[in-house]
Amino acid sequence: MLDSINKQLEQQELSASRKENIPDTEVLRRASGGLALQGIYRTSRPEDVLAKREQLLKIPEGFQLAGPEQGSLLERKEFSSSAAESTFTKSMEQLGFSMSVSAKGTFWGINLGGGVDHSSSSQSQDTHQSRSEQSYFCTTRYQYIPLASCYFQRHQLRLSDAALRELQDMEQILSFSQEDDNATLVKMCESFFSRFGSHINQGPLHFGGIFWWKASTEGFRAEQREEIKRQTTEELNSFVGASWGGFWASVEGSLDVSNSSSQASVLRRARESSHTAIQLYVANTGGPADTASLPQWKTGLVSDNTTWCVIDRGFQLIPVWDVIQCNHCGDFKSVDQMSRALRAGYKALTNQSIGSVFGEELGSAVQEARDFMETVKAWEVTKVDECKLLTLMRLKDDLIPAGDICCQCGSCV
Repeated sequence: MLDSINKQLEQQELSASRKENIPDTEVLRRASGGLALQGIYRTSRPEDVLAKREQLLKIPEGFQLAGPEQGSLLERKEFSSSAAESTFTKSMEQLGFSMSVSAKGTFWGINLGGGVDHSSSSQSQDTHQSRSEQSYFCTTRYQYIPLASCYFQRHQLRLSDAALRELQDMEQILSFSQEDDNATLVKMCESFFSRFGSHINQGPLHFGGIFWWKASTEGFRAEQREEIKRQTTEELNSFVGASWGGFWASVEGSLDVSNSSSQASVLRRARESSHTAIQLYVANTGGPADTASLPQWKTGLVSDNTTWCVIDRGFQLIPVWDVIQCNHCGDFKSVDQMSRALRAGYKALTNQSIGSVFGEELGSAVQEARDFMETVKAWEVTKVDECKLLTLMRLKDDLIPAGDICCQCGSCV
């Protein structure tokens, strides 16, 4: 039945005409409040990584969206605490699909939870909430629909006016401070990273929408857990089938139904003999906000790119100090000194390595070299440019340690 419905949806998408077709640059600027242009403060603390930041990037000149590099997916996730569910939802909103469902978070040096029970992190909550967390279960299914994508090449990246002014002011203050005044440097770096982030997502970024179905229940006894999980999953499956087929009316004969602009919920009893209530939710990320039917929502999403959200930001990160080194040479008195200051401040604040390349990071170094070659192609070579020579020397310094660690024979170097 679902295969048949999918074919009908694909036919509707082909015949759907756009209600409003805004330019690609406007999609980038507006989707998820400009999330694609915001930075990430990469630390070992999930709350830093998942926090919203101010705009760090300008829209690249000549920016255009491409087709999606991913296909549509129907996924399922289970949670045994509301904290785990909340972290996963926030991760999907802020980082997107790829990072939220994979183990790559450990590559970034963070632990996003990935749906693992987070109740142990809520020890400071009161006794009532702790008991509630211990008897909580939520299962969710979501339809992930990417419709367009983009990838930021390194030579395209330029900082926003606000971020650039902040760094120029920082350089001015540092020029009057003592060379060993590390406290001033760290304080200014912390202010900048908290406001704008320390890294930029190169992508690939994806735009589109996600349709969510959720079923949750709490307050049951420990010995009821397996039965409650089975009942909740059955209710969700019925709920998904009704919404997928557009038969929302078939689930409205419940105890309580409430609708908002982006969410509809249904309260049902687990069984006639049970005192446990199962709450059913329909929500969406992107797309039209006034429907609980997947076919209607998907048609609206495909036909109107003003409703698109950023649903994936990919894995590739580039630090701010590399961006100014490559693309802002003329905006600082000494771009090399400013780049070193940001690196030193970041290392002092996060205690994360920024120079060594090993294991999974070796693949990132290879990608960095490829991106750099694209940057070189865009250079004008009519005259000697000290800034470009410094950039080449820095790339050499970065790649030689990678070879040393890749193997011990010395041939890499």
